[in-house]
Amino acid sequence: MWGSYIGLLFLGAAFVSIGIFASSITDNQVVSFILALFLCFFIFIGFDFMSSFALFGKIDNVILALGINSHYVSMSRGVVDTRDVIYFVSLIAVFILGTRTVLESRKW
Repeated sequence: MWGSYIGLLFLGAAFVSIGIFASSITDNQVVSFILALFLCFFIFIGFDFMSSFALFGKIDNVILALGINSHYVSMSRGVVDTRDVIYFVSLIAVFILGTRTVLESRKW
């Protein structure tokens, strides 16, 4: 049960960081909402969908590992693995750094 709560916390933090990034790209709130929704959907389900085609051979496992769903399912079972934690922390860090870069570029 606690693993599921921890996984949900990481999933929420990842979605919030994606939403903040999308909000920093545009000034329009509706556009940023739609962009954040698309990015969250693609990262959650898109990588699983792309790997199910079996077009890339051995790279399909790598594509599957890039998506949030496989890491969240692993954590929701109660297994808090360091690979999953590192994945979520790095995903959050990438989008927060992207937000910082976009906001700093507005100063120029």
